[in-house]
Amino acid sequence: MNPRVNEGANRSALLAWACGLYLAHILLQGKIALSELSAFWAIFCLGWAIARGEARFSFHILYYPLLVYGAASTLSALAASRRIHQGAEGMLWFKMLIFPAALILFRHFPKLRERTIWAHAIFAAGIATWGLFQFVFLDRRDLEHRIQGPSTHVMTFSGLLLPLSLMFLLLWWHERKPWQLVVTLVVTLTLLLTFTRSVWLGWVAAAATVLLMTRARARIALYALPVLILFVTFLPLSLFSRLMSTFDTSQSSNFDRIRMVEAGVEMIRDHPLLGVGPANVKEVYPLYRRQDAPRPRPPHLHNNVVQLWAERGILGLAAYVLLLTLFLRECARARRGPQRMWGEIGIAVAVSLTVAGLFEFNFGDTEVFYLMLNLFALVVASSEELAEQPEPRTNELRTPLVATSA
Repeated sequence: MNPRVNEGANRSALLAWACGLYLAHILLQGKIALSELSAFWAIFCLGWAIARGEARFSFHILYYPLLVYGAASTLSALAASRRIHQGAEGMLWFKMLIFPAALILFRHFPKLRERTIWAHAIFAAGIATWGLFQFVFLDRRDLEHRIQGPSTHVMTFSGLLLPLSLMFLLLWWHERKPWQLVVTLVVTLTLLLTFTRSVWLGWVAAAATVLLMTRARARIALYALPVLILFVTFLPLSLFSRLMSTFDTSQSSNFDRIRMVEAGVEMIRDHPLLGVGPANVKEVYPLYRRQDAPRPRPPHLHNNVVQLWAERGILGLAAYVLLLTLFLRECARARRGPQRMWGEIGIAVAVSLTVAGLFEFNFGDTEVFYLMLNLFALVVASSEELAEQPEPRTNELRTPLVATSA
């Protein structure tokens, strides 16, 4: 057999496997073990292809804050008096590799972006339908029995739904494809039924931010505000009560969050540079807890900013802020070009997760962290000018089965 033909077939198979496994990672985001396993093999196949010269490594400025965050986390784990999470911090470096891996694949295979959008649509509609089934048929309709889809916790479930709801809403707003509207309605309805106030606030903040950036913002706001008022007015009593409880500081979970922030501030004062160490907040919380705090040992401080600084030090917080700042800068540039839609999607994703993260440590939720990096990579790759894209190494993206049999 001609060795050159054999080499070309292997190259196609290796990169196609990386793409196929990456799509599997997207589809399996609701089950973290399977999703991480797919991500590992996708990254492995891509790394192998790059080592063999069959794919080309490409750089992006967002690599810098991710590197700083990894370094700060590792340093904090090594310096902590209790190193209960030192080994797990090695996995953080692997998790962050999903961003460069996705970006490189998107740049080499532009068609993969469209397939990834479909994969996100299938995933979002699937877990949302799962949640609706729980609400309708399993009678999980109150705070004690909230829907959580395939996830282990309602906060993870709602954290996955939040950015996807906004992405498909903006896709439909710009492209007007019926399937996008169907996905938007199903996912947004499920998001509402999770009774999760932080994601509600994140959704509204993101939608308002995008609205204020449009040229017709005054005209759109003229219609949007009355619709919002009517929507809130006619909410079912359970949802309306949950929404109103957001502003009640005496409510147990709200008061507990205030006490967590106060304890976090004290931790920061004692450990401003390196923090108390990853996963150590729960261990040291009793030392800083106010006597009237409802929970004795919460797993985290329910606030990205306070948690990151208290846990990983000032450098960890700076990396988080820099990541969001640089990404939003890329989105602002995209809005001024032909990829305005993707600039708005990126802004909506970043704003929604940031606002929700003021009331929940979603940056530390593995499933949400993966989804955020995947969406960041999709937005960045889709926002780039075609002239800046490297030429794909193969004529088309083939499935692993086809590539292997070539």
